[in-house]
Amino acid sequence: MTQEVTKKDIFKHYIASVLIYGFMFLFVTFCPLFNHSADPQTFNYIYFFFIYYFLYIVIAPFILFKFKPQTILTSRSVAVFSYIKRQFLKNISQEERIKNIEPRENEKQAFVIFFIQAFFGVYCIDILCTKILPSIGYDFDFLKEVISQAVQYAQLSGPIAGVLQFLDDSNDMWLTLMLGVTAFVMAISYLSELSFFKNRIKYVDTTPMGIFSCIMCYYPLKAISDRIIPSFTTEHVPVENLYIRITFGLILIVAEFIIMLSVLRLGTKSSNLTNRGIVAKFPYNIIRHPDYTMQILMLTVLTIPFYFNTGYGILEKFVLTIGLAGWVAVYYVRALTEERNLIKDPEYQEYCQKVKYRFIPKLF
Repeated sequence: MTQEVTKKDIFKHYIASVLIYGFMFLFVTFCPLFNHSADPQTFNYIYFFFIYYFLYIVIAPFILFKFKPQTILTSRSVAVFSYIKRQFLKNISQEERIKNIEPRENEKQAFVIFFIQAFFGVYCIDILCTKILPSIGYDFDFLKEVISQAVQYAQLSGPIAGVLQFLDDSNDMWLTLMLGVTAFVMAISYLSELSFFKNRIKYVDTTPMGIFSCIMCYYPLKAISDRIIPSFTTEHVPVENLYIRITFGLILIVAEFIIMLSVLRLGTKSSNLTNRGIVAKFPYNIIRHPDYTMQILMLTVLTIPFYFNTGYGILEKFVLTIGLAGWVAVYYVRALTEERNLIKDPEYQEYCQKVKYRFIPKLF
């Protein structure tokens, strides 16, 4: 029998959500680790989240009282406030007070989901506002110029030379545009959870290893982890030979395309640490972690040229090797922790029986 959602339930959920989202908005607004890239002269993510928060305050009551969704009965906002309230209970023993410090499972789930929204949601919107949207007009103008130069090269040196020059000049632009598509889809996924999108969160990974191995790949933790595990964040292949540079550049484009395709295939189910349903279509019907495989491939392509750079000694090249091995290990650990979380889902168990390889088809 379905439990009735009362006005009291709706009111508690709404007030708790307004307070929690308000706290999250203030945190990302004033925390220097987040707002380092927010330019007050442009439409940055702080403006976006202010509008987002304002619209929630205004529109949410009408939706909640109109449709009375059953999810209110398991409200994560209320779960967080229940945990906070329990910390201030009076007339309880010291043993009970210590026991109350440990969140219950539904409270852990709620805390991690809000963390995912604040950390990864902000990251995606920040990329869109600071890197993608400001460059769209420039990219199209740049594309026209690149095509014009390629035509000139083709007229002077032949069509093959024109195509090669076009690929070499436009490499970074294609990578940026594909990153923009990926960030856009991920932003929708992180900041929404709707039956319409079929992206309700079943459960999340609340283990410290799962969370840490995930966030260390993203800013601001990436700035710290790069000091421990050196890597090259540039998307430009440091090779002088045109043909080798184009070959490496094409590998990067293909890898970024498969990453984008992986995210598009997941659609609004895309997000870290969550289970929103299993997807088994290409490329997930080939290997279980195509995104991580391509990330490792991109790191490898960007690292290899430095082995042939005479300006780097044996020690520097050894550090490069350790750094590359370290990032491969990070993505391997991420894959393992994700699967340890997802394997609780019978649908994922069935998926693993069909797709047996994590990273390399027929091999590993």
